[in-house]
Amino acid sequence: MNNQSTIFWFSGTGNSLYAAKQLSAEINAQLVQITETVPSGVFGGKGTKIGFVFPSYYLHLPRAVKAFVEKIEIKPDTYIFTVVTMGAVGHGSITAMNRALKAKGLKLNYGKGIKMPDNYVLLYNPSDSKKVEPILDKNDKRLAEIAADIKAEKQGAAVLPIMFNNMYKNIERLDVKFTANDKCNGCGLCEKICPVRNIKPENNKPTWLHHCEHCVACISWCPAKAIEYGEKTQTRNRYCNPRIKVSEMVRVQEE
Repeated sequence: MNNQSTIFWFSGTGNSLYAAKQLSAEINAQLVQITETVPSGVFGGKGTKIGFVFPSYYLHLPRAVKAFVEKIEIKPDTYIFTVVTMGAVGHGSITAMNRALKAKGLKLNYGKGIKMPDNYVLLYNPSDSKKVEPILDKNDKRLAEIAADIKAEKQGAAVLPIMFNNMYKNIERLDVKFTANDKCNGCGLCEKICPVRNIKPENNKPTWLHHCEHCVACISWCPAKAIEYGEKTQTRNRYCNPRIKVSEMVRVQEE
């Protein structure tokens, strides 16, 4: 039995980890990275808070988050919350989390979305550094407000009767467009940072294994800026949350 308050987090560029760390400090919760390995035991119980912090992917849950929720054991009298980091709209992801929990006989007590700096380099040019810090300063205050709600066990989640965006369906196959150019020095960070073990080295360069989440951790954190996605990203910025260290993003060791 694990009756300590816990925040489970999933992040690619560090935005969701930044939010999870802020909330963890405010509500005195341990942080656990969401990867392929689900912790054993039963979490939660009366007086305990369990949270899920992750980015909105095409108005849906990242598949890794959904699979994690389906497998983890949580006591039904637990206060459960979710905070979704997003570029525009995150309510669909909160709705998806509510449905995933409801299927397990659990209740999503509280859910909020919080707008972060733009980071999806595969689709557009991410926020430049001058715009990032003001957004994060504003979010520090917003996260403190959300943490106060959670400590008070406030009820309410923005659950909407909407259809999910089918653009996320079969997205794992789209990693065929990832390549590493001649700037790649074989450091192996991309392999270590991928939360779903979708990268392995081959001839001292990364190859992608076609179960990608499109979290963009590999392309965003590459120290040599050697990873591209087709021809779309060659002239685009790379974004990583400046308040997160790359060492914090490395995938936890799994047995």
